[in-house]
Amino acid sequence: MAARERKQPAPVSSEPVQAGIPAAAQESRNVVALHGAPASPLDLPTEVFRAGLDRRKANRAALMEWIRSALVEGTDYGRIHTASKQKCQLAAHGRAHECADPRHWSKPSLWKPGAEKICGMLGVSVTFPTLHDYEQAALRGVDLKHVIIRCEIRDASGRVVADGVGARGIAQDCGDLNKALKMAEKSAHIDATLRMAGLSEVFTQDLEDMKPEQTEPPADRTARPTISAADHRRLEATIRDYGLDRERVKEWVRKACKVDHFPDLSPAQFEKLLVKLRQWADEEAQRLAYENAQIADAETDKCPF
Repeated sequence: MAARERKQPAPVSSEPVQAGIPAAAQESRNVVALHGAPASPLDLPTEVFRAGLDRRKANRAALMEWIRSALVEGTDYGRIHTASKQKCQLAAHGRAHECADPRHWSKPSLWKPGAEKICGMLGVSVTFPTLHDYEQAALRGVDLKHVIIRCEIRDASGRVVADGVGARGIAQDCGDLNKALKMAEKSAHIDATLRMAGLSEVFTQDLEDMKPEQTEPPADRTARPTISAADHRRLEATIRDYGLDRERVKEWVRKACKVDHFPDLSPAQFEKLLVKLRQWADEEAQRLAYENAQIADAETDKCPF
């Protein structure tokens, strides 16, 4: 009579049981060792899955606490006044920055310094794998109209944990390819950071992707006096009457006064700018007088009588 076939014991993992590791975690290791990683996290044992969710919930709470304490409004992120002039009387009079109604402002918008802080704190690196293609295209003389930059965020082992995309039209930067690339890089970096940390519920993209009436938070403006609407009209008329290049004036204001818009000038900066406009107008008048004199002398030299 044939010998009865002995029942083989169920296979077990060769991994030793380690002290201090919860039974659910050890069970998960055994499952992976025997059958490989599950196709879906939902295939994990219930206790292992629940433990993972609890851990990530606690880690996210710690991250949000750090963001609230470490990121500075006006430096790392900002807000935009979104209420129309019909809904906000202050906006109707060019004083949207004085509005204190929170309903008239957007949720925070993450800026590049804030994205850099978050990535630095999480110990990840940022790369732009498509940037090289645009550098080579520029060297070949390709007439680029738009740039689309992809940002990859990698962990310490080099694994991509998040990516983002930023696009920019060259015409937006007056044909300056370098500036367009930098702006697209910034948008891609912010997009990838929001995806990596799951922060879209907290921050929007960035203000470059919106149409701002005011890019500074109201708290930074209420304590700082700015020029009146009448002074703003006077400034615009002075620039026009002197025949000056308005963009040249705005660029000087950005560098000298650290503001982007004429209505944000302080009264002292306004007076300083008026003096500068007069100086430019005098210089231009002297230049034209000199050129006219040169032309007149040249015409006299040509005359045979």
